[in-house]
Amino acid sequence: MLEFEHYSAFFCLFLIPLYHILHKFSILQNISFPLTFADWEGKAFQWKHSLFRAASIISKIFLYTAFLCFVIALAGPVISRQEKIFTSRGAEIVFVVDTSPSMAALDMGSASRLSSAKQIITNAVDLMPGTAFGLIAMASEAVALVSTTEDHALFKSQLESLSIGDLGDGTAIGVGLSSAVYHLASSSSVKKCIVLLTDGENNAGDIHPLTAMKLAAESNISIYSIGVGTTGTVPIEYNDYETGKKYSGFLDSRFDDSLLKTLALETGGMYYKADSAGALSQALIEIVKTQNTAQSYYYERKKDYYFDTFILISALCLCFVWFVKRVYMRVII
Repeated sequence: MLEFEHYSAFFCLFLIPLYHILHKFSILQNISFPLTFADWEGKAFQWKHSLFRAASIISKIFLYTAFLCFVIALAGPVISRQEKIFTSRGAEIVFVVDTSPSMAALDMGSASRLSSAKQIITNAVDLMPGTAFGLIAMASEAVALVSTTEDHALFKSQLESLSIGDLGDGTAIGVGLSSAVYHLASSSSVKKCIVLLTDGENNAGDIHPLTAMKLAAESNISIYSIGVGTTGTVPIEYNDYETGKKYSGFLDSRFDDSLLKTLALETGGMYYKADSAGALSQALIEIVKTQNTAQSYYYERKKDYYFDTFILISALCLCFVWFVKRVYMRVII
């Protein structure tokens, strides 16, 4: 709600009726202002067309608006708001999401594995205000798209940008996990974990997943691994990132989940098999519950000042009035 720091400035509005009273009694009759309807030689305009009267009315409206905005600016317009300030850190969670071509398999209802994962992760994030999230995209290599942040809008926008095949057609689980460990190792948060979503075995990268697992355990980082998708022959459809070609066919979906179970067990996390969108959603909800932690906070009053805004509006209105009276009306007479 708009408030004012100097209400006394509104007494300046009495200058408007005062001006009209003085003008009515001819006290200001011979006073010339830069924005009056006098021409350059000091002679009054002779109205020859109704267009002039319309221009006169419009210019007066803008002139009064300019004066009103100037007075409002002098009054110190502010909008107060309350901002929640956390005094303790919440959980920190880094998602490592597989973007290899197999994640385009259409076995999660009507959507692909990756599309379902993105939507369900978004829903899970909404359940954890005050929690910092990070995002690692993983295929043949891994890229950190978002370091841990409480800016959930930024996280969601980067999550939505994930696409199939951007990082090759392999699955470098070890590289993805080590990247996540790097971003969490120095965190002072009480709870910090990695959520790995993949549908394949480790077949790329220079870092073995067990090496990354040991690094995570040493830094008190839990790994929650989720095996996404069904096994067997499933339909698949995606656009190749490099060639732009569209591929459609069937995928022989299978993977050994023993590695994913080991990663979770040795770091204090959990392994989930998500062969449907519902199972994936349930897995993330359970992870959210285990990582959710109470945070202490207080509300701080913040003020946004709008002095410059009203001064700018006032100046623009005056420029318009000047154009109408000194340029437009002088030309068409």
